[in-house]
Amino acid sequence: MSDSNAVAAVTRALQVVLGQALSDTVRGVQVTSTTPDEAASGQNQPALNVFLYRMTIDGTWRNADPPGVRPGETGRPALPVVLHYLLTPYTNDDPHSRAALRILGAAMAALHDHCVLGPEDYDKSEGLGDAHLQPEPVRITPADLSVDDMSKLWSAFQSQYRVSVAYEARVVLLDSARPARAPLPVVRRGAEGRGPEASADPADPSPTLSGVTPEVAAVDDEIILSGAKLDAGTPVVHLTHPLFGAVSLVTTAVSEHEVRAKVEGDNLVPGPWSVTVVLTSDDGTRQVTRTLPLAVAPRITTSPLPLKGRRGSDGNVKLKVDCEPSVAAGQRIQLLVGDRPVPVTAFRGPREKKLTFSFPFSGPGRHVLRLRVDGVDSSVLDGDAVPPRFKDDLAVVLT
Repeated sequence: MSDSNAVAAVTRALQVVLGQALSDTVRGVQVTSTTPDEAASGQNQPALNVFLYRMTIDGTWRNADPPGVRPGETGRPALPVVLHYLLTPYTNDDPHSRAALRILGAAMAALHDHCVLGPEDYDKSEGLGDAHLQPEPVRITPADLSVDDMSKLWSAFQSQYRVSVAYEARVVLLDSARPARAPLPVVRRGAEGRGPEASADPADPSPTLSGVTPEVAAVDDEIILSGAKLDAGTPVVHLTHPLFGAVSLVTTAVSEHEVRAKVEGDNLVPGPWSVTVVLTSDDGTRQVTRTLPLAVAPRITTSPLPLKGRRGSDGNVKLKVDCEPSVAAGQRIQLLVGDRPVPVTAFRGPREKKLTFSFPFSGPGRHVLRLRVDGVDSSVLDGDAVPPRFKDDLAVVLT
């Protein structure tokens, strides 16, 4: 996600947005980011200076769990930074001339219409980190400074006052350098390892959906949707993702209390989905059950396994991992090496099945591998073993 380069990345993105908006307002206008005294000296053409004069901490995000960390895992919260900018127009003539006021008015109108920095606003060619991938977009809002506050600012700048306007960029999340820890999952809970059971009201004539088994499924797995009156029409199982649309699954078996379907489809990506059953009767009447969550887990398909990793000349271990289904650009992708989350380092969108990860070599050993996409982990359990245990081949051997 974001590192210390994010402050420079947001400042550069703000310059790009304002530069595009001002290009049609005043011919030859520049958008700079220097101190007010430097901007005023030697100014040979119209300019708008975007000066970062203050940085504060957002208390709302101060103790929030870092993105991607699940319950039971440990990780230092991201540092939530609020950036305070002063926008000042500069021209060759009077500081309050028509040209200066036109530049400032156009800048305010641009930020009014473009108040959220999207991924397309960042200049990714300058190597300023991954601020465009942070889960909370940076919002630009006006800051109401009093006359006294503005007077103190310009006194501190030791520069002649010019008409200006203040804005806040909230919030820039700087990742902690301390690594998170993701313990391995619990293999078994209780004597039977069974969760809660629920049953539908027999007096209710409508079809109901009460459970999905398993709650986490991989591609080609069969899911069992349990409920009541699920044979009241021709069933179609729909998976819906908040970003990647809907997928219809092929049903393999239907009964009054169960609908079975196979998890497959070209548009599937790993991550959290929702599942529902649509029943169509012979007369065309459609009934839709309630929606339940279903996680589609990634699967590591690299061959052969276990992987072997060596320390490179830069002190890092580089691993190439194949997966299915393919992951999409913008998803949060991590490789869990034992209990160490490692973010993806190479990704060529929009879809990719071959991923590259790099992490510091910490010593020889054997570590269990899990692939995590948007908070959903690949399975590491050997379902055929009694009692359950981890798969022997889903690991990396570091030498």
